[in-house]
Amino acid sequence: MSKKDAPISAENKTIARYVAKAFGGSPRVHEYADRPERLTVGILYSRDRPRAGVTSYSTIRLSDHPMPWGDGEFPTRLELAGACVSEAEFFPNILASAAFSIMKSDAVYHPGTVMPDAVRQSYPASKLPHLYLTSPFLWEPELQTLDCGTKKVSWLLAMPISESEYSYLRTHDEKALEHLLESAKIDVADLDRA
Repeated sequence: MSKKDAPISAENKTIARYVAKAFGGSPRVHEYADRPERLTVGILYSRDRPRAGVTSYSTIRLSDHPMPWGDGEFPTRLELAGACVSEAEFFPNILASAAFSIMKSDAVYHPGTVMPDAVRQSYPASKLPHLYLTSPFLWEPELQTLDCGTKKVSWLLAMPISESEYSYLRTHDEKALEHLLESAKIDVADLDRA
């Protein structure tokens, strides 16, 4: 996947300014392209946010692609957010790859959705191979649905989870999984967590 500085449209600059304000710090944007380089997505990142040693990330331009809903489109467009220890330089690739999968999909992505093996594609050695999508609680209440005039944009937190956590989700539900993760006080930014 290629990476370069990203010029973005006026509407997506509004989205970038909004998420930059929610993250804080000194954000920058890089552009990522899929292997055939027909699709691109910006990844905005802000170092030491929400805490020192962690970088916050958000896709920009995923929301240019509507999710299908019956004969039309889902009423809200989607962007992905994530946080990872700053040393894990491959994390933006994980988000970009997930964004490309969503762009090419006919599915509707919502809190509780899992993207199987989405982490493993960029980080094969990961003990947390899947991406779990949930509300962006790390940046609440700042990061909420944004009305851009032509579209409404919502963010989902893309959180890596283990095989056993994915199995637990399939057996129970997303509330049970989130309660389990919260009670275990997991660090969502640590890709090498137990």
